[in-house]
Formats: sequence, structure tokens, C-alpha cells
Amino acid sequence: MRFASGVVMLSLILVLASPSRAQVDERLAAYTGRNAKGYLEPLVNAFRSNLNAGLFTTAYVPRRDLYVSLELVAMATFFGEDSRTFMATTEGDFLPVTTVEAPTIVGDNEAVYVDGVAGTQYAFPGGFDIDNIWFGAPQLRVGSIFGTEAMGRLVLYDTGIEELGDLTVWGVGIRHSVSQYIERMHPVDAALAVTYQAGDLTNEGGNRVLKSSVLSASLHTGIALGGIYPYMGLTVNQFDLDLHYEFDEDWDLAPINLNFDYEEEFQLTLGISYRLGVIAAYGEYNWASQSSLATGLSVTVPPNSRSATP
Repeated sequence: MRFASGVVMLSLILVLASPSRAQVDERLAAYTGRNAKGYLEPLVNAFRSNLNAGLFTTAYVPRRDLYVSLELVAMATFFGEDSRTFMATTEGDFLPVTTVEAPTIVGDNEAVYVDGVAGTQYAFPGGFDIDNIWFGAPQLRVGSIFGTEAMGRLVLYDTGIEELGDLTVWGVGIRHSVSQYIERMHPVDAALAVTYQAGDLTNEGGNRVLKSSVLSASLHTGIALGGIYPYMGLTVNQFDLDLHYEFDEDWDLAPINLNFDYEEEFQLTLGISYRLGVIAAYGEYNWASQSSLATGLSVTVPPNSRSATP
């Protein structure tokens, strides 16, 4: 089975990170109608799930304490059996109209065939047999003024493919301590956070291939137990992704234009971090419609005695 990085995963969404452009065009040509979303949705879900991972590793935000934290986080999504197939329906003039279980883009690479009238046959192409996807992102966190900190993350990638161009994923967020106002909460920490992330892929011709955004509002809690800091978060996300894919001119097919819009999706995060001096390591699991893992390292200057990664 194939292992794909986040950038490769994005290229798969655009259906160009495959053995050949012709093979991809051939598979997507069968999914230009109502089946297209079902075929591509597992990768879109994985992309948004990874974007929402690794955004925090503590709920403690000092009221007044200058610090800078440089973080490197890796996010991974593993595809279960329910992500490998979807219910696909024959299109065009094929009769009889039939609905079958067919592979998604992450599913088995064997096609599914449906027999029709007069000896005709309809083929649902296979997927690319992907177990999981991951990508990494550097993050910078700065605080704190009146119990408020800011963070940002940025990924820049040149796909090396003229038709795709450059991929940019960036995010910004702000977080404010709630526990600073409630003394009885001690030693439990709590904070509210809002983050916004956006992805853009524009080719050299100036045509936008992909545009995505995710807006998140979160409640974070945690408690310091020496150098160990277990934490939890409840997040509500709003995600939107527009995808534009053009076939090779030999196919004489109209471009695929899809919109994936998810509102008010909830996510539960459970994690733990451990600090040794200025360095901290952390790991977490995120429960959502498509769950994900995240792990990473941070270097914080100066270190804070209460928080594993301030």
C-alpha cells in the first residue's frame, strides 16, 4: 500500500500525484458527475482533520510573561475501511441505473464493473490504495499580554508541476486565559481560542486550482503534573474547500468544479506533553468525523515552570 505525505495527498486530491497523468484522467473521467464528491471525500476529510491537529499543547496562558515558542508538529490521518468505499451510481445513458459499492480514491486499485443492457458494461475505477497521509508544519507562538497569546503556522511548497504551481498553507490564532479570572479553578487551566487557516494552490497561469479555509473556536483545559501536562480540547470547526481540475485536452471533458462545505463539526482532543528544560515533546489524538494523530517538539524561551509548552 502507498504512503503519501500531505503534499502528495493534496496532489492526489488534484489527481496528479499518481503513476501517470493519463491514468488519473482515466479514473476521474468516470467521476465528473454526482459521484465525484464521494470518490474524493476521504482525502478532503483527511486534509481538514490534519489542519485541526497540533494547534495547542497546554491550556495555560500566563497573565504577563514574555515567551517565544518555536514548534514543529506532524499530523497524520489513518484511513479505516469505511473510508475506502462509497456508494456510486452509474451515470450518463447507461441502463439500468445501478448503485454499487465502489472504491474511493484511497481504496483498492481494482475497478468495479456493472453489467447493463445489450451487453454493455460500466466501470467504476479503483483508488490508489492509501493507508494514511501526513504532513508537518512549523509553528510560532508568542505571549503573553493580559493572558493572551498569538500563534501562526506556515507551509510553502513548490510542486514542481507547472499546471499546479505553488502550494501555500497558513494559519493564525489567538488564545485567552479563562482560568486567570477564576481562582477556584487552580490548578486546572482553561483557555478559549480562535484560529483561522487557509490553503491555496495557484498555477503559473494564475489559475487557482485549490482554495480552502477552516475557522475553529475551541475550549482548552489541562493541568500541570510536574513536567507532565495532560490536556483536552473541544473544538467546533467550519471548513470550506473549492477544487478545480482540468483534464488533458485529449479527453475533451469539462473541468471538474467541486465544493466541500462542512459547518459546525465538533472535535475532541486528548493529549499529553512532557518538558525537559526548554524542550518539550507532545502527542495527541483528535476524535472527529475523520480522526487524526499529532506529535511534535517545541523549544520555548524562556521556559515556564507551570506549563509544559507555554
